[in-house]
Amino acid sequence: MSTFVEKIMGKPAGAVVTVTPDYLVINDGVSHAAVDRISTVANQDKVWVIYDHDVPTGSPEAAAVLRKNLKFALKNGCHYVQAEGVGYQYMFDKVVKPGQIVLGGGSHEGIFGAKGTLGISVSIPELARAVETGRYSVIVPETVFVSVTGKLKDGVSILDGALAFLKENAGIAGKAIEFYCPSLEDHEKAVLCSAACISGAYTVSVTEEQPENSRILCLDQVNSMVMMPCESRGKQGEAEIRERASLEGMELQAGQIGGYTGGTIEELRKAAALIEGRKLTLGFRLTVCPATSQDYLKAMEEGIITKFIDYGAQISAAGDHSVVPQGAGAMGHGEKLLTTGLYTFSGAMGCEDAEIYTASVESVIAASTTKKI
Repeated sequence: MSTFVEKIMGKPAGAVVTVTPDYLVINDGVSHAAVDRISTVANQDKVWVIYDHDVPTGSPEAAAVLRKNLKFALKNGCHYVQAEGVGYQYMFDKVVKPGQIVLGGGSHEGIFGAKGTLGISVSIPELARAVETGRYSVIVPETVFVSVTGKLKDGVSILDGALAFLKENAGIAGKAIEFYCPSLEDHEKAVLCSAACISGAYTVSVTEEQPENSRILCLDQVNSMVMMPCESRGKQGEAEIRERASLEGMELQAGQIGGYTGGTIEELRKAAALIEGRKLTLGFRLTVCPATSQDYLKAMEEGIITKFIDYGAQISAAGDHSVVPQGAGAMGHGEKLLTTGLYTFSGAMGCEDAEIYTASVESVIAASTTKKI
């Protein structure tokens, strides 16, 4: 049986293949560095430049990146997207189609696999080369199959399931992952695929066919999980993951709900239900960051934003606020943040000595009522 990546690329694992990507994505997070290397654009209609990270800009340096990206997009006639939220989620919801190939310079292109699209995270030089030539060459990777069984406990989410998978599954960096997970809802599949990329997997996808030989992710054995702080962005894939119970009682200063792991309308609805009849504890800062502008509008129409404001939360612009070194949401010296974002490296959310922990919406809301894990 051919794997997902073999079907899309047209050759078996181990073979060298050259493909023509359908979309090449550049944003203001990491991949903007490719702009400095690109001398020509092979196909302007395939290049999407998206403003989605530092929204609105929190530093002069971030503003300079936005000007650079906008100038590049205008000069080369590329698509330019702003005020639409997280680029991955926007492309997932509105642009990509099954069977297509998307290249980006970030870390979570695997989210597209939940839609039958091959999403590949590449290096900055590779991204620049693909934009210039319209082609991408690679050795087709091996695939690891994972069967997702059982049902999540009350108060446990698919992000906990993804963290549990990462905790127990080493040795998959550079390989493709295919999840067989027919019991999951569509947005849960997207969270699972995007979070699994932290492993360093080449790509992640969902298969409709039950594999014969596969690893098992048993959801009914998953407990609430927390990804711990790590030294640097390059070490994010090695961050320790623990059960939340092992950190019980640790005091926190802030919480954040947002991104494709916490800011979609499905997760915002869940969070709104969890704060019903509860009160934000004094001194705890809770920030809510809708994933896309459409999620924001839906949350407004359904009265969810009003509930968050009444609860005492701060509402950020739609976008990817998982890295905020300066500006709204940045953490102070020695502070601790519990976030649905997938980055916990030193300096990701402000001061170098601030501590960042990743957890589910359920865990963040629970912390917001006690100021503790």
